[in-house]
Amino acid sequence: MKKKSTYRLLVQSEEKSRNILEIALYALFAVSVLVSIWQFAEQPTALPLDGIGAATKHAVELRIAS
Repeated sequence: MKKKSTYRLLVQSEEKSRNILEIALYALFAVSVLVSIWQFAEQPTALPLDGIGAATKHAVELRIAS
């Protein structure tokens, strides 16, 4: 008698409730990944270089005004 692996037995069983559960879990994982990427993309960033341009512009305006 051939030994069957657990995975092969699961695949051959074709349980409908297992398939529905897998689809729901994969969809939940995909949505959670998309939400986390979206939250990271929407997060504002403050780079130290942003202040350098503003300070230079302010200094130029002071020289022009003088």
